[in-house]
Order: sequence, then structure tokens, then C-alpha cells
Amino acid sequence: MSIHSKTKRQALSQLFLLLAILVVLNILGNQWFTRFDLTSEKRFSLTQPTRDLLSQLNDDVYIQVYLDGEFPAGFKRLRNATAEMLNEFKAYTGNKLQYEFIDPLADATKEQKEKIAQQLMDKGLEPTRLIENKEGYSEKIIFPGAIVTYRGHEMPVQLLLQQTDKSNAEGTLNNSIMLLEYDFANAIAKLHNDHKPAVAFIEGNGELTGAPINDMVYTLSKYFKVDRFDLKNNYCIPNNRYDAIVIAKPTEKIDEPQKFKIDQFIMNGGKALWLVENMRAEMDSLKRGSFLALDYGLNLEDQLFKYGVRVNMNMVKDLQCEKIPIVVGTDRLGNAQQMQPFPWIYFPVITNVNNNHPLTKNMGPILFRFGGSIDTIPSKDNSIKKTILLSTSKYSQSVSTPIRIDVGEVRTPPDPAQFNLPEQTVAVALEGEFPSVFKNRLSAQTLAMVDTAQGCNGFVEKSKPTRMVVVAEGDVIRNDFDIETRKPTPLGFYKYSKTNFANKDFLLNAIEWLTDDKGVMVARSKEVKLRLLDEQKVKEQQLQWQLLNMLLPIALVVVFGLGYSWWRKRRYGIAKG
Repeated sequence: MSIHSKTKRQALSQLFLLLAILVVLNILGNQWFTRFDLTSEKRFSLTQPTRDLLSQLNDDVYIQVYLDGEFPAGFKRLRNATAEMLNEFKAYTGNKLQYEFIDPLADATKEQKEKIAQQLMDKGLEPTRLIENKEGYSEKIIFPGAIVTYRGHEMPVQLLLQQTDKSNAEGTLNNSIMLLEYDFANAIAKLHNDHKPAVAFIEGNGELTGAPINDMVYTLSKYFKVDRFDLKNNYCIPNNRYDAIVIAKPTEKIDEPQKFKIDQFIMNGGKALWLVENMRAEMDSLKRGSFLALDYGLNLEDQLFKYGVRVNMNMVKDLQCEKIPIVVGTDRLGNAQQMQPFPWIYFPVITNVNNNHPLTKNMGPILFRFGGSIDTIPSKDNSIKKTILLSTSKYSQSVSTPIRIDVGEVRTPPDPAQFNLPEQTVAVALEGEFPSVFKNRLSAQTLAMVDTAQGCNGFVEKSKPTRMVVVAEGDVIRNDFDIETRKPTPLGFYKYSKTNFANKDFLLNAIEWLTDDKGVMVARSKEVKLRLLDEQKVKEQQLQWQLLNMLLPIALVVVFGLGYSWWRKRRYGIAKG
């Protein structure tokens, strides 16, 4: 047998062996699915709750992503990251997920663009103004978002976070990429869930209601069943009807029977969002020049203390704050001539957020108005987990009741040396099994009445595992009112500085965290490290790297060709001899 025939037979044998291995691997791959992520931060690994959700889909998911066209490098990075994430989703759905990238405004006339833009805004997508100055000034409107469709229903996904710091565009893009998994998983979970969680706004003690919370109620109603519940005229808060309650800035005393109803709702596993402040202070009172901030007398001290926190009888002041307009001049008749903005230390801008908690990770600045501080109370058995969510800056202080607030304070620059109480806690998350504030306090007769009350579950002295969020500021949920349009402004929009704060995102995340039974919020804790190029080095070494990228592949091909030719001559030359 010749050497060439033997070599051909060996090559054929190796080919058949390779094909057999591929067939076996294909069969095994169909039986046991797995993916490998070699990135240090596991960028391409979906969290387990997201995997479980995608594997449970019983219909096709279709996603339209409005990120196609000519974009700057940053938006291309967001587009590529979105495509990679959706490919991961597709792999775990068994090809039940389909997506496409489109440019909704491409080849459209001006009138068509206006119509399409309005349709996208009606669906819940927010436009972004893209400005480029490379070859002359150019400006266009884009919609960096997506529409998720499942079982005939749609859900918008905003892919680009609101950019409050214009100097940190890369950071905003990176944070947007980190939240891609959560954003898409959350939208799919809401569409997949046949049961909408129900949220009740507690009323009966001077809480915010109607127009002041219109925007938050409207936003919640897209994802939750929203109701109002009168605490005075009901025997109890039914757990079978509501998943969570919101106590939005009560201003009147909550008596013991009302506290009992809230307590027993929590004891039976209900979730609660407390937006409470102790000091009575409103901007309208400043029209008189000054006012005295006094205690509301809410009667909640013992209840919240039992749950692990104390909302203090104080008010925080912070050098990191918003501004209010003050009259600085008048004419001869005494009429106001000019309004000038001055820093108002009673309106702290909260940027100190807990990036290790899914509720507040990558959260933008939040505006507080006349808020207080919170202390956490150690529990004997550590059955309650307390996590600080929001804090003031390191240049803050607190003042205790009674508090004289005078508009003239803005004219005197604050002394930084007096703002020496850093990071005052203003929002806390609580998890665990809570003791009832009424344990060992009810008579046998009262217990008998409770046990027989219609629609109630009887007295429970220790809760099921549940969650609460306590915020020492009630107006965090309040939206302003535009006098000209006679409509409520978006929650978080501060009209004097034209700034959009993240109040709505914070509260929506709080409700979602409280009612998240599938664990999708875990994906908000995901972190993608930002690895930026050194721009100075890029400029200095640009030519040499371009030459290297052009010439190195050619050199490798030449070297490989010469080496392969030499190897063939050597091998077959020896064989002939």
C-alpha cells in the first residue's frame, strides 16, 4: 500500500471521527442546555429568576427596538449590548423570543415624523435629543427604547436612563447597560403575570390624595391595580385584596384602632410603603415670611419603633440642595421687579443612594422637601433586616422641634462648619418577621371581637416574612401643578430649575420591590464594569495601532503560507527519498 493511500485513509478516518463527535455533541446539546460566560463580572449570565421566567413563557414574545440608524459610539455600544442581551433571552426561551431593530423615523416626512413621535410617546417611550457637532451642527430626535409584545399586550421599555449629570454621559450609558436584563425581564414578567398586584392608598388621616399624587397613581395603574382605602370606615385591611399599602404623608393623628388595622395587615404578610414626616412645613406658609414647624402628632412612634425604625422629630438641612425664587428688588410702588433663585437648604437633593440594593441601584438624584431623618433600632434576635437606602450628603445637619423657618435664611450664606452631621438616613428598607405592636396589649374582650370581625383573620402577634419601606418625607410622592396648562406636572419635575428628579423611579421601584414575588428585582443588582480607553493615549498612539492592525494580519498570513510550504516540501521530500 502506498504512503499516499495510507495518508488518505487516515484523513478519512479522522474526518468520520470528527463528524461522529459533532453528532454526539449535538444530541447532548439538545438534551442538556448550558452556556459559558468567561467575563469577570458575568456580564452575559442571566440571573436565576430571569431564567425561570423565560422558561415559563407559553407564547411568543416580540420586541421592537428603536435603536437602528446612524448613532454616536456610545449609542452603538448600547445597541450592541441590547442585541447581546436579547440573544441571551432568546436562548433561554427556546426561540420563543423574536426581536428586530428599527428606525421609526427613517424616510418619513416632517408631518409623518411628528405623528410617529406622538404615537411612540403615547405608548410610553420618552424621546431624547441627539446633538452632533462633527461636520457642522446637527440635531435629531430619537427614541432609545423598545416595545415588548406578548399575548396581544404591549409594554414600553426605556433603554436609556435619564441623564441628570451632563458631564457623565459614559456613566449614564453604562448604568443603562447594567439595567438591560432587569428592564426587559420586568416588562415580560408584567405581561406574563395574569395577576396584577393590588396597591391601596390609605386615606382617612389627611393623607395626600387626588391631584397631588395624580402622576404616581397614573403610573402605577399601568402595572398594578390601584385603589383607595378608608382606614376609618372598615374593620380591617383585607390581605386577600391588597398586596401592598401606601401611607402617603398623613397629617392627622392615627388612633389606636387604625394603627391596629395597619399592624394586622402587616402581620398577615402585607407590604407597606411609609411616607411619613413628623414636622408640619409647607412652602405656602413662607408667603408670610416665616412660620413655626410643629409636630403633626401622628401617634406612630411606638408602631414604627416596634418594626425597627424611628422617624425623628426633626428636619434635615443640606448644603446639597435645590433653589427657590426670592424677590430681590421692587419698584417705587413696592411691586416685585425681579425673582432670583437662592439655595434652599430645606430642599436636599439626595444623591447618596445604596448601590448594593436593587431598589436604589443606579438611582438618579431624588428631591426631598422639608424631610426628616430616620434611626434604625437594633432588634434582639436580628429577625429584621434593615438596609439604609437613601442618605443626605456629608454637608448636612438636623434641627429639632420647634423649628422656626424664615425665608430670610437664603440671604445669609450658611456656615459649612455647622453642617457637620454627614449622611443622615432618610429612607430604610425592612425585611423579616415583625412583632405586633399590640402584642400583650389587648384585653380578652377585644381579642374576641377581633376574632369574630367579618372579613378579618383574627389577631396575629408575629408577622409572616414580609417587607416595608420607610421614607421620612411625605412630599417625595407629590407632583406639582402647572397653573398655565392646569395640569399636574410629572412627578419629580421641579419647575423652578426645570430639573427632572428620580422621585417617580424610586417610588415605583419601592412598590415593585415590595410586591416582587418572582425575584426579578435581583437583576437590578447586576454590575457591568466600565472599561474606558485613555483618550490621550488613543490620540498619541493612534497611527501605530492602526498600522499594527493592518499589517499584523497580513504578516501572519505570509508567515503561515511560507511555513506551510516549507513543511510540505520537507515532509514529502523525505518521503520520496
